[in-house]
Amino acid sequence: MAWPTEIRLAADGRELSIAFDSGEKFDLSCALLRQRSPSAENRKLDDAAREALVAGRTIRITKIEAVGNYAIRPTFSDGHETGIYSWGFLEKLGRGG
Repeated sequence: MAWPTEIRLAADGRELSIAFDSGEKFDLSCALLRQRSPSAENRKLDDAAREALVAGRTIRITKIEAVGNYAIRPTFSDGHETGIYSWGFLEKLGRGG
């Protein structure tokens, strides 16, 4: 598994850039991160319901907390804050998974 070397939130809070020691770098929209949240409440939703979470809305990350040395927990502008995004999960999202 790749290890992050840099995590940067865009000034407007709408995009998260993450670089890994593998040399890969991904720019992930906060709308995508919110839609694909690995939280228990989000996993219960089907694809259409997840899409509805962000449809027509400007989703931003307002805060990011470290979770140990393996993940981050972002707080989104809609109040969602229960998703824990592991490095492996972020790498998979960046690769289109």
